[in-house]
Amino acid sequence: MYSIQWLPFIFSSSVDRPAPSKHPQLANNYHHALTPFDSFSAVRGLNSCTANGDLRLGSCIHTNIIKSGLYTNVFVANSLLDTYAKCGHIDDAAKLFDHMPDKTVVSWTSLMSGHCQRGAFDEVLSIFWRMLETLQPNEYALAVILQASAQKRDFKLVQVIHCYIIKTGFVMDAFLQNSLIDGYTKSGTLQAAEKLMKRLSCRNVVSWTSLISGCVFNGMVEKALHFFVEMQEDGVSPNVITILSILQACSLVNELQVFQWVHGLVMKAKCRENVFVINSLVEKYSINGYFKEALQVFCEFCFEGDGKYVSAETIATLVQRCSHSKCLKLGEQIHGYMFKHGFFPCTILENSLIDMYSENEKGDAAFQLFRKMSYRDIVSWNTMISCLVKGGNSYQALMLLSEAHSNGGSDMIYPDFVTILASIQACSGLAYLQQGQVIHGYITRAGLICDTFVQNSLVDMYGKCGRLDLAEKVFFEEMPVRDLGSWNSLIAAYGINGNGTSALSTFQKLKNTGCYRPNAITFTSILSACAHTGLVAEGFEIFKSMKEEYNLEPGNEHFACMVDLLGRAGRLEEAEAFIHKMPIKQGPEVWGALLNGCGLFGKPDIAERAAKKLYCLEPKSKTWRVALSNVYARANRWEDAAMVRAEMRSEEQLHKEGGWSSVEVRGEAFQFMVGDTMHPEARMIYAVLNGINEHIRDTC
Repeated sequence: MYSIQWLPFIFSSSVDRPAPSKHPQLANNYHHALTPFDSFSAVRGLNSCTANGDLRLGSCIHTNIIKSGLYTNVFVANSLLDTYAKCGHIDDAAKLFDHMPDKTVVSWTSLMSGHCQRGAFDEVLSIFWRMLETLQPNEYALAVILQASAQKRDFKLVQVIHCYIIKTGFVMDAFLQNSLIDGYTKSGTLQAAEKLMKRLSCRNVVSWTSLISGCVFNGMVEKALHFFVEMQEDGVSPNVITILSILQACSLVNELQVFQWVHGLVMKAKCRENVFVINSLVEKYSINGYFKEALQVFCEFCFEGDGKYVSAETIATLVQRCSHSKCLKLGEQIHGYMFKHGFFPCTILENSLIDMYSENEKGDAAFQLFRKMSYRDIVSWNTMISCLVKGGNSYQALMLLSEAHSNGGSDMIYPDFVTILASIQACSGLAYLQQGQVIHGYITRAGLICDTFVQNSLVDMYGKCGRLDLAEKVFFEEMPVRDLGSWNSLIAAYGINGNGTSALSTFQKLKNTGCYRPNAITFTSILSACAHTGLVAEGFEIFKSMKEEYNLEPGNEHFACMVDLLGRAGRLEEAEAFIHKMPIKQGPEVWGALLNGCGLFGKPDIAERAAKKLYCLEPKSKTWRVALSNVYARANRWEDAAMVRAEMRSEEQLHKEGGWSSVEVRGEAFQFMVGDTMHPEARMIYAVLNGINEHIRDTC
């Protein structure tokens, strides 16, 4: 019997059916559903479940339909099928469809709509061809198949459906005419859509909106704007969908005057109070760089409206613009607005705020917000870890990574590419080899090792940890595809470790491949390698080739490398003369390189001239003052060195934090300062250190 066929489906359904006692509201509905009811009540209840997306109640009604014997009613079965399909349980809808002895065109259309809703367009076509074997489609079934054809961008199939519509006499149906226009435009055949549009006796807002949205869908934004103007001339007022489509077109054109024109129309039209339109207007202004206009709309809508608020996604876009524009004060004001109007907890907004505070160098505020979050997704952890790495707190970043990895409970965090890249960068900054190797092992097991950016970061990390053999192994054995960043990372690794010959050899191999042209980063890496190994002649030859062979204008970083090259070679007068001949304005890195060279060879006169330049460029910097003090100390000018140190102590902004070092022992990192006694084995450490010092003195 029919009811017996349905029983396996009922009990094997993937829908959870909660006990009525645990859900009071659902229990009332459930017990109400158990009372005798007719097909009209069942259909009305199922339609309500479909509208509210309440599949749990729908499954209870399904059970009651079986018990009351209404399963033979085709109208009830179609409503039940529509409920499962529109609530996203297409597999359950398909099972129900297969067990229906009587199928109408509504049954087929509901199943096709469900598959179309989830993007299974090939399945929609398959069902349609099966339906044609037994039934003639109606206008709604044809509209679904047109939608699927349009999404597949299958122009020929749209033409076939169009011919079928003409043959079956549906061609004058206004609903299908609009669907045909939508199908032609979205399949990229604008000319056919225009021709059909001109033949329409009554072009309504749906016709124009189909044409405009189709143009936007295919990137034909100028055509979309042109049709929008024609729509106005035709006396048809746009609806919300039209405005949303044309705002997308404005975003793609990215011209302020066009934005303002559409903005003016929005303010005059009835949709000025529509939440979706206002959200779209704020977002499109913001992502196209018109931050002032976005804020103006935001303020008018939120502070002068009738208690309506923009969405969390829109506010997150504004916060993101505050982050990129370094508008900390404005970001804090938006934060206050969110707090006042009860937007929290909201992970999207909290992530945006963490990023905004971190980009504005407010790491403490970002960390406090991170700790207060009720739920953290992978973006939250990535943003906070990246913030710590950028702020020079690599040790804390690795501690946070360990916390994320061991985090149980509801968060269930799994590191992604961003997490891995930030973690490798933290290991690079601290030269933590063992932890870096642990991360390398995790990358391999997780299947992330094939990513070129990750592999480049590993080469950089091993280079900074002094393990050129492992850096070479990653580069030569584990990288099937290398980009320019791969070559730059290996050249930099050789340079850091003083292997200038290998750096030059790799640079030559890069040129010989012919696949990539060296860029500014490449030249910075190779010039730095030459500086670290004293290859003066080779460095000048490479510097000269930047302009002559590759048409690259040297920047301050390249000139700084050349000054460093001369300074390390002891040719400080030549380095100073080289600076004065620079064709661009000297940056602080150039004079800083000269000052560092003076520290190596004790040239206080040149150091003082460099310090004067740095005072003008970076008056609040501690770095060059410490370097100048060291130059004075090397030249035995202790009074001058003391004066520089006293100046730093007297001004709070110039107060130098105590320097610290770290050492990794058996995978565990230890931080310490000069004269530090905080380690539990400090007495043994100092005893060993004193023994080493005595051994050195005896040897000397």
